[in-house]
Amino acid sequence: KRKRKQETLSEELVVKMLPQLMQIATACSSGLLGVGVGCYLASRQAENASAPGPASALIPSSPTHRAGGDMILTGAPTLPAEMPSAAAALQWAGWPGFENIRYRDGYVASYNRQTRNPNWVCQHLCKETLNGDASRKKSAGFAEDPADPPHMRSTLADYKNSGFDRGHLVAAADAKFSQSAMDETFLLSNISPQVGEGFNRGYWERMERWCRNLVFGGSYSDVFVITGPLFLPQAGKDGSYYMHHRVLGQPPMVHVPTHFFKVVLALPTRSAQATLTAGPAPPPPKGVATAGEGALVPAGGWGKASPERPIALGCFVVPNQPIPDDTDLRKFEVPIDLVERYSGLALWPRVPRKASKHVAPLCSATKCQLPAPFRQGKGKKEEPRIKVIG
Repeated sequence: KRKRKQETLSEELVVKMLPQLMQIATACSSGLLGVGVGCYLASRQAENASAPGPASALIPSSPTHRAGGDMILTGAPTLPAEMPSAAAALQWAGWPGFENIRYRDGYVASYNRQTRNPNWVCQHLCKETLNGDASRKKSAGFAEDPADPPHMRSTLADYKNSGFDRGHLVAAADAKFSQSAMDETFLLSNISPQVGEGFNRGYWERMERWCRNLVFGGSYSDVFVITGPLFLPQAGKDGSYYMHHRVLGQPPMVHVPTHFFKVVLALPTRSAQATLTAGPAPPPPKGVATAGEGALVPAGGWGKASPERPIALGCFVVPNQPIPDDTDLRKFEVPIDLVERYSGLALWPRVPRKASKHVAPLCSATKCQLPAPFRQGKGKKEEPRIKVIG
């Protein structure tokens, strides 16, 4: 009965929040420096596939990738202490899904060959990844991803004269530590069609800078971000909901998302992740929710001393359309499980969701205030240096 009650409450939340998402729509981006972290060579596949523990349900038995040799993924109780990566964070906090996984120098991604969009991308922001000599001027620019068969990939021609920007999900500026890492952000498997003025060259770019500023401002040492597109239904005149979005290309294959999401996991210190670990623990106190089976729990149990600062977790959904500069970012804050229901992804599934002394809502732990738009001269607007298509 308790389980059914929880399911009913969750379903009621979805119904309640859908009009809010529609109102949002109408009202208005890892330093994968150690790709092997949290991964083992395929020769250990049999050993790892049979590893016991609740976390095994959150990882596939034998996912592989072709670039750099076959690897398999295994659960991890904590992040590496020296230099965590996006892949290591996924091992620790849980993977969103496993469709067409791509390991890049600066991020991990899952690509959807049907919509020609990423399902999700995961990146690691820290001082090591955000500083370096890489430059957009040195990049060859946007390129098709050879990892996909020609008839299953998005192409440069799909975007030509479409009126949409080729919008990065992992921003080029997030991978300054390496020119090859920055170049990989221009692969079309990291790109979605985005409205240009007021969004890709406006609010979205400011959200990207805000994520970087969580590190540059000294609030957090390591910030892990999962970003992806959403295709949300719209209410019709008859009261029913319908899917309605544009599709680009000839033949039309590249779906234009109605919305985009970002789920931000911020660590105040690199060692903060050690306060949450995999393994058995006493039941949590009344009122403290975990992320379910396989969830990370406080090291040593729930009754231990509070960490100096909690890990911060936040989720945002923005419409793919011009958004006024003065729109408060908190207007777009939504529960993570709402995005999970519409995307079919598990977003940091092992991290406890309810606020506690170990995990705090991001907009409570820090100011969810975007940096100012780019400007020059006497109040004249200067567009960010993003190439315009169409």
